[in-house]
Amino acid sequence: MYDKLKLWAARTRATPDITKFLDNSKDQIDHATGEVITFGSLEGLKVSIFTGGISIIGSLSKYLYPNNIYPLDRHSTAEAVEKLSDSLHLNISDAKITGLEFGTQFVMKHKPEDYLRKLGDMPRLQRYHFEVGTLYYKPRGKQQPKVFAFYDKKADAAVKGMTLPDGFSDANLLKYEMRYNQRLPQQLGVPEVTASTLSEKEFYRQMVKRYQDCYFSISKQNQVKTNVMSEIKTVSDAFNVLVARLISQSDQTQITAFLEELKEAKIFDDRKCYTRLKKKIHNVATKAEISVSDELIKELDNEVKNVGAYV
Repeated sequence: MYDKLKLWAARTRATPDITKFLDNSKDQIDHATGEVITFGSLEGLKVSIFTGGISIIGSLSKYLYPNNIYPLDRHSTAEAVEKLSDSLHLNISDAKITGLEFGTQFVMKHKPEDYLRKLGDMPRLQRYHFEVGTLYYKPRGKQQPKVFAFYDKKADAAVKGMTLPDGFSDANLLKYEMRYNQRLPQQLGVPEVTASTLSEKEFYRQMVKRYQDCYFSISKQNQVKTNVMSEIKTVSDAFNVLVARLISQSDQTQITAFLEELKEAKIFDDRKCYTRLKKKIHNVATKAEISVSDELIKELDNEVKNVGAYV
């Protein structure tokens, strides 16, 4: 389920000159340091040669296959690393991974945006819903050590001019991916992450588990029961059913935007009030006697669960 990677291979005296294996290589001089940097490409991968090392950035899936619709498992990742090593005449297995994307796309019954509207908040991260078919969970501020993204893969492919394989042109493709952009050993709880680490069974298994756990930490929108009227005994019950209905019919972005609006207006002196309000909204929307799991969320839940079936 690996896609885009950032690799860094340290240079030594034994490192061969790989410039001749690159396409469209060009030299650039850093006038401040005098360092000569070579930029080139290799079958869609961006390769930069510095004095201290070699940077390789791009989709390893697209490098191995014609497109990145088929993400790499640990076996095909090892195959891609071997191909890269052969192409550059350089052992890449020890190269450090400084950034990676891990995820896959699911063929869904409905349009991707129908599912995104039902995904709520993720712990410790902010929810950003800039476009209809895209949803991000990421930290506030410039530092983005990790980002979780949900988006319409077919729309993404169209923007990038990528041709979809046969059978996918009419499919609803929803992609969910984790993006780790820095300090991978600290974030993933391992001593180091190299190209060879990616194909290790235990590491890959932990990545799949992290992928699933992070998804299931997101609050989800429920449906109000069809026979809920029989549950109403008091005015409070009726009020809760009405609020639950309104929540189930709204986009989760509206709730997040309302909470942010309250914060910007500094409505409450105690910031804990915003958390309590969020919790109260969640409690009403998920009351067992009022709501049941949403059918679209059930479908997406099952897709994410099935990811771990072939680890």
